[in-house]
Amino acid sequence: MQQEQYLAIDDKVEALRDFVSAKPRTALDFEKKFELSWIYHDNALEGIVLAAPELVQALAGGQVADNSMSAVFAEVLNQRDAIHLIRQEAANPKLKLSLTLVKRLYETLGKGVAGKDKAVYRRDMPLHRNYFHDIAPPAKVPDQLQKLIDFCNSSEFREYHAVKQAGVLHYGFMQVFPFTENSGKLARLMMNLILLRQQYLPAIIHSIDRQRYYETLRQPNTALRALVMEAEENSLDNAVKFFREAREIVPRSREATSRSREAAPRSREATPRSRAHR
Repeated sequence: MQQEQYLAIDDKVEALRDFVSAKPRTALDFEKKFELSWIYHDNALEGIVLAAPELVQALAGGQVADNSMSAVFAEVLNQRDAIHLIRQEAANPKLKLSLTLVKRLYETLGKGVAGKDKAVYRRDMPLHRNYFHDIAPPAKVPDQLQKLIDFCNSSEFREYHAVKQAGVLHYGFMQVFPFTENSGKLARLMMNLILLRQQYLPAIIHSIDRQRYYETLRQPNTALRALVMEAEENSLDNAVKFFREAREIVPRSREATSRSREAAPRSREATPRSRAHR
């Protein structure tokens, strides 16, 4: 059953690649809208729900009328930068996961935000508002995180389907929970780095599945992997629907416009009576 789901996902990925190739302008529009959705739902999973105008304003770097929102807006911009960073890293054919990359992503998420801007492993067992699953004792965080990274660079891991890889990394990262702040956002970024590296769409876990998401972290890893698979299928289904319904507007190229201008005088000379009708 799972193998059939993987094959179905791969078929949708191929269909989406064809659409992207055939409709490049639509692809740019889709990427912008997809990124907005990604940031919205990822923040909603953390309990931060932004209205569409607020999200657009935050990403535009606009002034904040309400000072209480300034930190939220800063973190939205940071998250966008972190998304762009994983897209960059995913394009590197020699990419290997590393603690350096984990810390770089963490510090990108927390740039300019006090208490979140330095990648320092947690030293306590915090009571989390959202996350209540078992996590590694602080003393074991460095060793367990390194073991997870090593496994994700192993030949055994590379034999997994991309979606399974994403789920395994996500679950393992959340069991370690290396940082008091932003570990959830970071786990989902790492998950989507794995998918982007193999040219899959990022798996967006929607806000409607927030409670289910928390619960999967307290269950065996198969529960989270199933949710990640559903999220990936949903991303692909929405993308294919978007491309099918979109009308690609192809601007006339400069070369074609130039040719038409050169041809126009000859056309008028060849049919002089046409001038009488102008």
